[in-house]
Amino acid sequence: MRTHYSIPETILQELVAPNSISLEQLASGGLSGARVWRCQSPHGPVALRCWPAVHPSSERLGEIHAAMFVARQHGVQFVPAIVMNRRGGSFTSDGKHLWEVTQWMPGTADYLAAPSSQRLQAAMRALAKLHRTWQESPQPLTQTGLSPTIIERRQKLEYCLQQLPHWTHLPLGESSHRGLALQTMQHLAAYGPQLLPQLTSLRDQPVPLHFVLRDVWSDHVLFTNDRVTGIIDFGAARVDEPATDVARLLGSLEPFDQGHWLVGWEAYRTVNPHVELDRVRLLDRVGTLLSAVQWLQWLVLQPRAFNAPPNQLVERWQRLLRRLELNSK
Repeated sequence: MRTHYSIPETILQELVAPNSISLEQLASGGLSGARVWRCQSPHGPVALRCWPAVHPSSERLGEIHAAMFVARQHGVQFVPAIVMNRRGGSFTSDGKHLWEVTQWMPGTADYLAAPSSQRLQAAMRALAKLHRTWQESPQPLTQTGLSPTIIERRQKLEYCLQQLPHWTHLPLGESSHRGLALQTMQHLAAYGPQLLPQLTSLRDQPVPLHFVLRDVWSDHVLFTNDRVTGIIDFGAARVDEPATDVARLLGSLEPFDQGHWLVGWEAYRTVNPHVELDRVRLLDRVGTLLSAVQWLQWLVLQPRAFNAPPNQLVERWQRLLRRLELNSK
């Protein structure tokens, strides 16, 4: 098969052959650099994933898999089941990359193409159910402490504001992204100084922490009709505050309609009332601004290569700028 050659012999022996897995096709791994193969096995379709060399570490991936096991043990069926390797481990190293096999989840990530109140509420209730499961688990999946997200975003925003005078004097020339770059820097100058002290005021406040996804967005929530039948890509998951996930998912599902955004928020609260709306709103605003700045860095200031069509990357950037413009009114 065409994609077979790129799978190391160690992985074939430890993961593929013992589980009678037959590879079908190389699927998209997203922008993270991961590679994902759709495969068949005696237990149904599975995903063979090769993680990027830099992330996650073996320790972090072990923690992620432990959290996924907990969710499955508590009946959260939209979390993928993990297929063990020949030695009974949940992942295998080829010396450079970590590999795993998980259930190929049914459904399609098509909320933006077919949005509805039913689907929105289903997505937010599913997230809340997963949060409650991890929230009620013993350590190390749950604890109390300072919010890693608040600390990290405050540091990043402070750095961006310090760099802004330098960025504004860089020669953008005839860059095709010149207009987007200027808009992004204008939003950073206008709203960064307002958001920074708000983050500072929360930095030293202990909050309940538990395992969260951190990168849960519209592309990672799979629907079959109006039901959530899969949440995928747990690579960024760690112990953090749940408002991080709520802000991320709501902002991606309903970026432009505040009324629908609140419908989603209320659906989440019916299952998990232990998250503050003010924290979600702040993390949504800060996350949108910093994500736009990230695309400024990736596409203009320090260009990097992506395995994706350029127009797809620009559309993501434009979408964030539309949200920032809407929030300014």
